[in-house]
Amino acid sequence: MKPIFPIAAAIAFTATFLRTTSKGKNSTARKIVTRAASVSGGGGSEAGVTNSKQIMNIPKPVCKRIDHAVSFGIVPGENRGENVMDPAVKVNDDLFWLRDDDRKNEEILSYLKTENEYTEAHTKHLKKKETDLYNEIVKAIEETDVDVKFQWGDSFEYYVRTVKGKSYPIVCRLERTNTTKGGGETIVLDVNELAKQMSYCSIGGFNMSASHNLLAYGVDETGYETYRIKVRNVKTGEEMPIDVLEGTTGSVSWNGDSQLFYTTMDDAHRPNKVWRHNIGTPQSEDECLLSEDDELYNIGFGKSDNGNFLILESESTETNEIWLLDLKKSQSEIPRLVEKRRDNHRYYVEPSRNNKQLYVLTNQLGKKINFDLKVTSLETPGMENWTDLKGKGFPWSEKRTLESIMTFKNHIVIDGREDGFTQVWVLRLEDSNSDDDSSISDWYRSEWPAASVVYPSRASASLSCVGANKIYDTNKLLLTHSSLVNPRTVYEFDMDSQTKVMKKITAVKGFVEKNYETMQIQVTSRDGQTKIPVSIAYKKGKRQRQGPLLLEGYGSYGISNDPAFDRSVVPLLDRGITIAVAHIRGGGELGRYWYEEQGKYLNKMNTFNDFIDCGEYLCASGWTSPETLAISGRSAGGLLVGAVTNMAPDLFKCVVAGVPFVDVMVSMCDPSIPLTTGEWLEWGNPNCSKYYEYMKSYSPMENIRKSRKPDVLITAGLHDPRVAYWESAKYAVRMRESCENEEARILLKTDLSAGHFSATDRYRKFKEVAFEYAFVLDCICP
Repeated sequence: MKPIFPIAAAIAFTATFLRTTSKGKNSTARKIVTRAASVSGGGGSEAGVTNSKQIMNIPKPVCKRIDHAVSFGIVPGENRGENVMDPAVKVNDDLFWLRDDDRKNEEILSYLKTENEYTEAHTKHLKKKETDLYNEIVKAIEETDVDVKFQWGDSFEYYVRTVKGKSYPIVCRLERTNTTKGGGETIVLDVNELAKQMSYCSIGGFNMSASHNLLAYGVDETGYETYRIKVRNVKTGEEMPIDVLEGTTGSVSWNGDSQLFYTTMDDAHRPNKVWRHNIGTPQSEDECLLSEDDELYNIGFGKSDNGNFLILESESTETNEIWLLDLKKSQSEIPRLVEKRRDNHRYYVEPSRNNKQLYVLTNQLGKKINFDLKVTSLETPGMENWTDLKGKGFPWSEKRTLESIMTFKNHIVIDGREDGFTQVWVLRLEDSNSDDDSSISDWYRSEWPAASVVYPSRASASLSCVGANKIYDTNKLLLTHSSLVNPRTVYEFDMDSQTKVMKKITAVKGFVEKNYETMQIQVTSRDGQTKIPVSIAYKKGKRQRQGPLLLEGYGSYGISNDPAFDRSVVPLLDRGITIAVAHIRGGGELGRYWYEEQGKYLNKMNTFNDFIDCGEYLCASGWTSPETLAISGRSAGGLLVGAVTNMAPDLFKCVVAGVPFVDVMVSMCDPSIPLTTGEWLEWGNPNCSKYYEYMKSYSPMENIRKSRKPDVLITAGLHDPRVAYWESAKYAVRMRESCENEEARILLKTDLSAGHFSATDRYRKFKEVAFEYAFVLDCICP
């Protein structure tokens, strides 16, 4: 079972489709690549000094002030955590009034529209450039396309296709000729039809019943990531109205054709209950299988790879515990605990093929921080019975990070990291006739080029465009590979012969791989010892010394910002833009140590210092200069770029802060805001004196000072539950009022019909990307 990150929940299907390079383990749940670029040579008159002087005279939005005391520490009637300050420290936040949990306050909506109009006026002169970029992005893709077909069940192959002019994917299937006489295409779900009556449409969980006659899927119509689960009869195309499930996370799984499992959330948008629903009965009669009252924990679930168990998990960012529900027993069966939670212990399990053993990935109570593989009896699954695998085994190595496990009839597949890059290990089980599935006959690490990304397509409850490994009895594994300059390629990998067959390369029209270069350099941090990897890509013959460069970063939650291909960035490379990705501490690129001991809590400042050190090195070594250096980060990456802009404003020419987590102190002290309590185990709890001053020292909003500023583009989604729109709105006001150089543009663009992951309409998404690219082009290469 793959880890469930509280803030990095699975991206909705339509959003996943748009990000064809996304990695289905963890990082894509958080990150949308908002790479920007500049034109080398000739921006034309549209971005010249004359226009810049003209737009300086546009009136700035006027934001009223209302004093409001924010309390850090004890507040009667609220869960403020443990060891909170008493009495509370009170701080005035005169922009607090911009918060509206219902997103309906007309005065606030009017103000956001005024900010959008201000941004529109400041970027009106970029329309041609924006249009050119949009046309180039669309021209590079295969608008009518079919993704890799993959077997699901005995009788069908599924796939996703797109049609030119249509914004959303179409999920289809074909009957398999080896089990039937063959049949034509059946449309399982046309998201375009669903979206016709919606201003926003995102598909979450997508799962077929055992017979494949019934489809269960979740749909979010606002961007707030609250899903309505629906059940559809695939043969007739009819929805089953009594089986509509409201207020869910979107995750859904079947037991045969008669039961569904799903998750709901509490008032703070925390997944806290798993339910069992019997088809044909109202939701009011559903049974709660598992409930989590501790606000530090979220609940999730998934079906085991062999299909025999539902695996339920309650987890914080540091600790978890798992239950198993045997789906082959009575439909009233209750979950059984594997190992009770212990502080700083994380583990993940998959049952063996004979349902007698349980494979366990464990960090051994933090003693093996990068995880070890163990095995135990399913009858006595407790930690005291966990042992090493037999035969050739799979010995633990501190150089390897094991991230998730997949099982097949004769193989175990583990993906993780080694030498700073993603890796896949394949373990062969002993003879399948044996009752003991704890013995390994052989194992190996699959080999791929350096500075690239490889990962298996997960057999999860969310159908992705890549396809999935959904067949248990097979020696074939679908793997996806890419790099910054190699388009996403899906391979069918033979786990016995270690050979691979290419199934599909993502089409990028006009793109010739040999014309582009990628590499990774090492930057020594200010401590003189730590080496920070930086992945770089550019077009041969186009790179200039001290030329335009976009530096991207993330650096939180242990999520790896891997150097995967993004076909939307090709127009930027073609203009001579160098793309760089800083793999800073706080991410997981160099293992869990890189995150847990070097990049969180009271070591969080390493994240920001590393990014600045990378920027300074790139300037000092001739890759770029402060006048041609743009930076970009999204969500927690927005916290990154917000913090470093305060710390080193003269190092960067412009900043793109996408849905940025910048109001760290005010958001993290308030348990009513979605995700807050669980994230006390990421940043610390500012209600406690232990963390209050440290978090305050880097929180972007608290460290804005009167100074010269780079150009800054801030984006937000009105319905975003992860980073609320008011953080971006407040940030824009405070940055603008503290700016000493009148020519600097501090712009806010709020999408009033979307959430954290922005548009799900692929054409609208391309327009948003082109807008951001055009802004950065204007800044670093006018």
